[in-house]
Amino acid sequence: MSGKLDLTIEQGATFSRTITIKDASNVVVDISTDTFAGQIRKRHQSGTVEATMTMTITDGPNGEVTATISATDTAAMDTGDFVYDIEWTSGSTVTRLLEGVATVTPEVTR
Repeated sequence: MSGKLDLTIEQGATFSRTITIKDASNVVVDISTDTFAGQIRKRHQSGTVEATMTMTITDGPNGEVTATISATDTAAMDTGDFVYDIEWTSGSTVTRLLEGVATVTPEVTR
């Protein structure tokens, strides 16, 4: 079962969120050889991707992965509420890690 986490993304600013992967016993999982993907869409059924998160393993042995959206990409996003999820692929197993609402707040300084 995925975790629920709502995000705030500031339009025109770099978005970054580090996630630590732990097992059911609260022990970090080595994710060094795994892959991750994350997308933001207006609605779950939307065919259009509003933004794609760049997923970088920042400390594989300690279970850390960072989701990033560049300032250029957040500047191109519409403001308002969207949905997102982040998936983890380990071998042939795909697990949804997080999901929720991503609220994009408007930029003033351009």
